[in-house]
Amino acid sequence: METDVPEHEELVRDLAALRERGLIRLRDADLPHLRRAAALRHPATGHVAAVEKLVRDAVDRLGEGNLGSAAAYTFGLVQGTRDWTAAARRKRAADVYRLSVERFRKNQERMLLAQVADQIIALCGEDGEDALPRVAVGARIPVESGGGRAVLQVRPIELISGVDVLVNPENVYLEMARVFSPSVSGAIRKAGSRRGPAGELLDDTIQRELHEWMAKHHRPGLTVAPGTVAPTGPGSLAYNGVRRVYHAAVAVPRPGTYHHDVTPPTIMLAVHRVFALAEEERVTHRLSTICFPLIGTGAGNLAVRAGLHWLWSAVCENLARSRGWEIHLSVPEPEKADIVLRQLSP
Repeated sequence: METDVPEHEELVRDLAALRERGLIRLRDADLPHLRRAAALRHPATGHVAAVEKLVRDAVDRLGEGNLGSAAAYTFGLVQGTRDWTAAARRKRAADVYRLSVERFRKNQERMLLAQVADQIIALCGEDGEDALPRVAVGARIPVESGGGRAVLQVRPIELISGVDVLVNPENVYLEMARVFSPSVSGAIRKAGSRRGPAGELLDDTIQRELHEWMAKHHRPGLTVAPGTVAPTGPGSLAYNGVRRVYHAAVAVPRPGTYHHDVTPPTIMLAVHRVFALAEEERVTHRLSTICFPLIGTGAGNLAVRAGLHWLWSAVCENLARSRGWEIHLSVPEPEKADIVLRQLSP
């Protein structure tokens, strides 16, 4: 195996080819330089999975804003875009910059490919994936950074235990996702519902309480302001020890599309309001622990590093003035847990 990191121009050429073919045709793609870089970064992983993981890691490093979002669409890394055609992915990436496809192709796309190549070279210069212990599903790992402390729970949000408050990132209509949706909202809705012996739905508990909250605040069928936080009971999540679910309205639907926008200021505002509401309910509901997922990194399409940055910044600000809270972070996959540990490591 060659041990030299590929040249920048070589990586850009392979990335352009990958953009054209898409991840769904990665196995048969001729990408010698990307495969060499992936073998350096992930020597214990098969070449197809290693290339995809390398590209994902590189795009994650682009952080917040248009560049990271456009890169994720360019390579089909956003959930639901893996099998999109090259033209559809390019069109969606151009939409991020509000440019025509042709102008995007000649300018921003070239810059984007070059930036991803830069990040791949940087990744190859770091220690390999074994530099951190492999994170096991179910692990609870203490983390500390920037004056804040938390417990990282590597498990889906519906399996989180030992916390009083679960934070659910929601859309501004406060309409929860369907129970089969691969999202935090859908998982909380399903796990919180009351079901019969055969699994039949007896009470859509948490969504019903959200509808009642909306009616009380005269918002049925309307939106709430981004950053609004609405409390409900935990439904059947009470069996996990959960006392409250705080629904943070952070995702603004983009008209005419299936996409949502989640902005850093909205994430920070929602975190502030979660803490404010928790302080109000602290005594009544005997609250001491709050669990946050990585807000905005799912349907909001923020890169993990960017979403974590804004979430953690707001958490640290609030911990500095609201004493006595224990914070947990819910990360469902070990790969994302690795990113969190690297970013929050001293």
